[in-house]
Amino acid sequence: MTRPRPWILLLLAVMASAGSCTAQAPAPGTTPPPSTPVASAPVPGATAPGRAAEPLSSSRVFVGHVWRDTNPAAAAGTLRVFLPDGTLVMTSCVETYRLARWTRVDDRRIRWQEDTAAIEAEVVRATASELHLRLRLAGEIKDERYIAATVPFVCPDLRTAATTNR
Repeated sequence: MTRPRPWILLLLAVMASAGSCTAQAPAPGTTPPPSTPVASAPVPGATAPGRAAEPLSSSRVFVGHVWRDTNPAAAAGTLRVFLPDGTLVMTSCVETYRLARWTRVDDRRIRWQEDTAAIEAEVVRATASELHLRLRLAGEIKDERYIAATVPFVCPDLRTAATTNR
């Protein structure tokens, strides 16, 4: 039997603690300031093409869920978890995990820090099963699409995956 990877144990611990968080929603008709952590500034629900996105304060669709990157070029098993307390968990089967602080910028945008880079993303679409972010990076726009991770999920055997994907 193989031992679990340390990052898996950390991810499980972080997710378990997320269930005990109690976020307070802002009073009806009020909007928290832009620097407020997302615990009090939930994120948008689904939007149809050609319609304006719902305000961040209207739904908590993607907060507290595990999202798996659908881009075949992404590292195997890339996961993102936006916790209600404003913590972003980022990891994959081949990378060291990262914890970052995320906040809302306005009604449609969120921001987090990766090393020295501030990453700003527009939430293009968020449903119970999919998440589409449009990241504004230095000199480029990058679309990231995620699906809700299913349980159980086990990182693929990377040696097998490397030979299969050739």
